Amino acid sequence: KAVTFVIGNIAAIMLIFLILFTCVTIFSRYIFNINMRGYEELPTIVFIVFVWLGSVLSARDDSMLKVPLIQDALPEGAPRLILQFISLVISSMVLCAFTPLAYNLWMVNLERGTVSAAVGFNMWWVYGSMFVGVLGMAVYYVVNTVKCLLRLIKQIRPHEEKEEKEEKEEKV
Repeated sequence: KAVTFVIGNIAAIMLIFLILFTCVTIFSRYIFNINMRGYEELPTIVFIVFVWLGSVLSARDDSMLKVPLIQDALPEGAPRLILQFISLVISSMVLCAFTPLAYNLWMVNLERGTVSAAVGFNMWWVYGSMFVGVLGMAVYYVVNTVKCLLRLIKQIRPHEEKEEKEEKEEKV
């Protein structure tokens, strides 16, 4: 709930900023014929941060965009859960491998004082949002992997218990 509250409020503020700044840019350019001289890159930068932070919530809810062609072709139950589990394991591994790379990129740009091309905004917060997004996704993908494994175990266990009961009945 804390993650939703913090990221949700930051995202709401950023979205309001994006809308207002885009409107100001449009009015200044087309109505007043004033060029914003590079400040037009700011909504793009804010949008990048918005996407990285939003990806954490999307990973938490396991609502990333998917194309479930193979998954839909499989029968309900264990086969689908096995495929989902494999997919989550691969995603978790990739995100865990990418997390230190994102952190290093953030630190390098923080040390170098990297700025945006047109106006010179500090870019450390953009790279920091990428690290937070990747770290959050990695954590939630690992959690979702464990949850899927537990569902898979629950799915398989009743079948094993049923087979054991049938074997006992056959012996009697």
